[in-house]
Amino acid sequence: MRITYVTHTRFPTEKAHGYQVAQVCHAVASLDHAVTLVTPTVGVMPSESAFRFYGIPESFSIVRLQQFDALSSSFVPGKLAFAIAMISYRYALKTYFASSRADLLYVRSPVLLPALLATKLPIILELHTLPRFFKKRFVRMTNRCRLVVCLTHAMRKELLSWGCDARKILVEADGVDHERFYNLPPANLAKQDWSLPQDRTVVGYVGSLVTRDTLEKGVAELIDAMAILRKKGTPVFCWIVGGPSSWQGTYKRRAEERGLTAQDIRFQGMIPVRRVPFAIAACDICVYPAPKSRHPYFLRDTSPLKLFEYLAARKPIVCADLPPIRDVVNERVVHFCAPGDPASLAQGITSAIEHPLKSAEERANIVHRHSWNQRMERILTEAT
Repeated sequence: MRITYVTHTRFPTEKAHGYQVAQVCHAVASLDHAVTLVTPTVGVMPSESAFRFYGIPESFSIVRLQQFDALSSSFVPGKLAFAIAMISYRYALKTYFASSRADLLYVRSPVLLPALLATKLPIILELHTLPRFFKKRFVRMTNRCRLVVCLTHAMRKELLSWGCDARKILVEADGVDHERFYNLPPANLAKQDWSLPQDRTVVGYVGSLVTRDTLEKGVAELIDAMAILRKKGTPVFCWIVGGPSSWQGTYKRRAEERGLTAQDIRFQGMIPVRRVPFAIAACDICVYPAPKSRHPYFLRDTSPLKLFEYLAARKPIVCADLPPIRDVVNERVVHFCAPGDPASLAQGITSAIEHPLKSAEERANIVHRHSWNQRMERILTEAT
């Protein structure tokens, strides 16, 4: 089958959604489909190829459409830039599909639905969040899709309350390429590669510091938890790997205010995607914290890639107890802590130090079920 994945952002990109798009395309291609990724030409592109950037084989083709890059324009106001860029891109898509053939379209950007529905081709829409406005119009468009993929059951429940067709909704969390985590070095050797201390428990956070540019993901709570452990004399070292760099200064100042020094914490910054498994390998404990928040991202939408990667690397995990996370793991697999509670997070880390082993069999089953290939095979089977 000829499947065209249409994205509305540049590719590759340093943001996590680009990696997710790459893995979806690669998994679909691995299932013997001909995959084309269509992407706009916006912003500054990384110098290396997308496949090397993400550390995956060249299993699908990439088409970059030319359109007016309003986001990089100096004379288009910021609030209008995205809308103008999407209008231009939708016109480019109309021209592209007038001469290009596909059996199925795949998209995770509802903003592109008007242009894609006009093609009359079957569409799989994968949702990572839900719109705040124009809900009736959104429901009409989703009900014209072949399949709507939700990351969480909470998202599905809300869609149903809006009037979306239950027969078209499938819940599938994000996935993991477990093969990237085969044959990783033991923690003591991986620590040497990153110049991490050998005499203390390395507590690692590997992922973006914020999501949607400004929404904090719990790094502040992690810093506060490390300060609590330091006061208790617990021999731990905090390693925070990820960007954007603009947020590192904020968190470094917070760490200094809590009395943490370079002997207690390090902000590594962004690393190449292909190096992520080796960073996780260097951690003794991996954490997925979260703030105390009523934001839909935490209560409805989140399906963190880092959690699946922690699981694949077979690391003890301390995880914020969020409703969407319960779709995937339970107390037999992770050490839960209360969102927004540094003391609870510190206690979770202590528990993971004292009792690192959780159900290896259940963990392995989760990783297998959520492999990208298994995930995409279920989605395509449901759609066809």
